[in-house]
Amino acid sequence: MEQLIENSKPPYTVLLLSGLSQILLWGGSYFLLSVLSGPIMQETGWSYQQVYGCLSLSLLISGLLLPAIGKMIQQYDQNFILHYTGIVMGIGLIMIGSAQSYLLFVLGWVVIGVGMGMGLYDALFASLGKLYGSKAKKVIVWVTLIASLAPSISWPFTSFLLHELGWRHTCFTFAGILMMGIYPIHKYIFRPTIIKETITQRDSVSFRSRIFYLLLANFTIGAIITTGVVVHLIDILSAKKIEMSVILMIVAFLGPSQSAARTLELMIANRSAVEMAFISTFAMLLGIGLLFFHPSLATIGIIIFGVGNGMRSVLRGTLPLAIFGPDQYPLVIGRLARMPLIAQAAAPFIGGFMIQQFGTTIYLCGLCALLLINLVLIWNIRSYELQLQKS
Repeated sequence: MEQLIENSKPPYTVLLLSGLSQILLWGGSYFLLSVLSGPIMQETGWSYQQVYGCLSLSLLISGLLLPAIGKMIQQYDQNFILHYTGIVMGIGLIMIGSAQSYLLFVLGWVVIGVGMGMGLYDALFASLGKLYGSKAKKVIVWVTLIASLAPSISWPFTSFLLHELGWRHTCFTFAGILMMGIYPIHKYIFRPTIIKETITQRDSVSFRSRIFYLLLANFTIGAIITTGVVVHLIDILSAKKIEMSVILMIVAFLGPSQSAARTLELMIANRSAVEMAFISTFAMLLGIGLLFFHPSLATIGIIIFGVGNGMRSVLRGTLPLAIFGPDQYPLVIGRLARMPLIAQAAAPFIGGFMIQQFGTTIYLCGLCALLLINLVLIWNIRSYELQLQKS
């Protein structure tokens, strides 16, 4: 079996290229509609729900596929999954850019959903865990630090392409970049290396164990909270009677604060993943809690929430690695990714319904209650970890 030995040190080119590939892939999928949705709706007459419903469908598709993708990454030496994600996404983008009917537009997003499952964080974390074993934690932190620049880079770039080319040719341009750029990047990163020493395998992971369900519940709740806040953040701040110009300034702090969290992760790398999960969840709870008070505290609240959420993105990769180890990491990542992505797809609709029916205050109370549940779940995960250390 071809595999990089666990004590190998990843070169900086791998870190930079992995981060670059994520910026391109996120920019050509998840963040695309943030810029293109308006022109698409204006030209086609499709509603907001029709356009953004396609992104939710993509997330659903990727969540359903990830267990199988994780299994394939685990089983095969050649990582063809990540190799071809740019080509798959590019085909979807070409379909979207060519769409004169809503059906073709939907099918294009279905194909992009397949590509998202093949190449975004979960598949990348699984591949890096297989490649670098227990040393993958540092790689994951660095990659997510670089990839956190995706909205800051992709939104201005997409806006430039939109202004110069229109939304259809913007899709075609992204398709060309992904189809020509991602394959050589991933081919270089995940080139096979002959194993030089024997790696002891752990016992098979039980996907019916208590610890697995604790992690699954924790990640699912985290996905609901992140999506629920980010998607409805402008509505939440508007309900506080904050002017739109100030709201846009406050929202602008979210991205940099998430990047700062990943830098903080590198600075306190001696903390265990479970301890980082406590800090992350508490920061998100504190950030949302500040939104209940005076509007002047909204900026601080969003920054603190962003720090916690940025740490959560890293924990999606490092916490399963710490609990289950590297031996069957791709399988674990794939299984853990399904429900959070399904929840992420449903969260905008559930959140919109709650805000319309009960208002933003009740909605924020619901998010805080979920975060309190997550703190309890992390406490139980910590207890399980201590039992493992004693046994």
